[in-house]
This record gives sequence, C-alpha cells and structure tokens, in this order.
Amino acid sequence: MAAKGAHITPNIEVKPSLFEVLAADSLNITFYPAIKRVVDFLATAKPAVFGGLVRYYDEFYLVFNGLVQGYYIKQYGGSLAEVFYGLTRQSLRSKTFSRKDRNWSFVVLVLVPYAVRKLEKACARWKEDYENAKHVPAHRKQLFRLLPYLQACYEGAKLINYVSYLANVTKTHSPSLRVLELGLTYLSEEEESWSFKDVLQGKVRVATMISAALLRWLELSAFFLQFIEWWQTEANIGDLSKLPIPDAPDQDSNANKYANVCPICLQKHIIPTAVSVSG
Repeated sequence: MAAKGAHITPNIEVKPSLFEVLAADSLNITFYPAIKRVVDFLATAKPAVFGGLVRYYDEFYLVFNGLVQGYYIKQYGGSLAEVFYGLTRQSLRSKTFSRKDRNWSFVVLVLVPYAVRKLEKACARWKEDYENAKHVPAHRKQLFRLLPYLQACYEGAKLINYVSYLANVTKTHSPSLRVLELGLTYLSEEEESWSFKDVLQGKVRVATMISAALLRWLELSAFFLQFIEWWQTEANIGDLSKLPIPDAPDQDSNANKYANVCPICLQKHIIPTAVSVSG
C-alpha cells in the first residue's frame, strides 16, 4: 500500500495531513470514470457480450462498489481509497468504529453517490427537453435550475472544511464525515504474514490466500485506474496544430466581386491577414 512507502519513519501524529486525505478522496472519485472507460473499451470490442454493461453501468458500478467498499469497511474500517493510503475511520466521540458507523459509511460511500449521479442525469435530460420546447413539469424545472446552486454550496462547504482542517479547527476534512461524526486516523499495520512453507504445511487456508491476492490486485489496480484517467484527460486535450487542413471552398459568383476587399468595411486590403484558428 501507499502508506508503507509514504511513512518510512515512525509517525506519532494521529491526525493525517490534508494531502493524504485529499489523495484518498481523489482516488475514490477516479474509480467511476476509470472503470467506465474500461467497460466502454470492452463494449467496443465485444458489443454483444458487454453492451449491457454500458446501458446499465450505474447499476453495475453500484453492485461492484458495494461489494468492494462493504468488504473494506467491515475488515479495515474505511473505504478502499482510504485504506490504500493507510487511513481508517473512527468515531470522534468514542474513538471506535461501531456497526452503526459502518452502516452509515456504506450509505454515504455507495448509495448516496449512485442517487446523486441518477439525479444529475435526470436533471440534464429535463433541461435538454426544456430547451427543445418540450413540456417539463414545473417541479422538475425548479429542480434542474436549483441543482447547480446546491452543488456550488456543497463545494463551498468542502473548501471551508479543508481550510478548517488545515488550521486544526476541525478534526474532519469532509462535510459527510462531519455529519457522521467520524474522523480519519492512521491504520495500524496488523497484516497477516505467511510463507510458502506455511502453505505447503497446510497452515494457511485457501480462502486466506485468495483474499490476500484479490486485495493486492485491487490495490495495484488503483494505480492502473489513475493512469487510465490521466490518459483519457490527455487524449481529450489533444493538439490543435495536428488537426488536418480543410480544402478551400469552391468560388461562387461573389468571389471576383469581393476579391481583395475586406468583407466588413468593403475597402481594399492594406495588411492582408488571416485568423490563425480558421484561416
């Protein structure tokens, strides 16, 4: 895990730094678009087999995210991204992580993002229908108009929490964790170690080996998913200088009439120029 490389020397500070918690949040956000890119690639290669995953990707990701996050919350007391960076959750009052805390954490990490994505897509669809002069109920118009302000308020609350956390005013960096009265602390290193000799002697269960292999695969896949997201971002930016040059249009009846004449002021050209974007 990344925590092993980040903490070479013992760290007596219980409260993680802002950079660590932001890195965990960033990794958690990366999972959805990165896995979607993989699903889109598979659907392009095998549309008959993976086409359904594209149509119902939100539901597929809900099940996948629920299984992964549920396991990490139960076993390590934190999300996959938090455990990847060596962090775990605990109550700000009791310094424990109760069953109630696990259940609410599962709701915030799995169910709430799914509901928010569905709401955003529905509002985008209603807004498009409204702009195309289709009938949209009044309450839906109010909702898609209000949604950007709600998102701005939430982002503002996140920024305030970041600053407060950095200034040691609050013990949690996230509005959701603040509502749940949970904080992040460093995960204790209590990993089960075993060797091939223990495997040959039958001291290690097959389920334990499979579980350890899957966990290592998930943690290594986090780097791969971040690379996919970076690659997609770079591909979307592109290079305008490499775009093909279009052919000149055919001349019409006004071509000779307005030759060497500015189309705006209808005067002769003094300094011939061309727009670098369109030519």
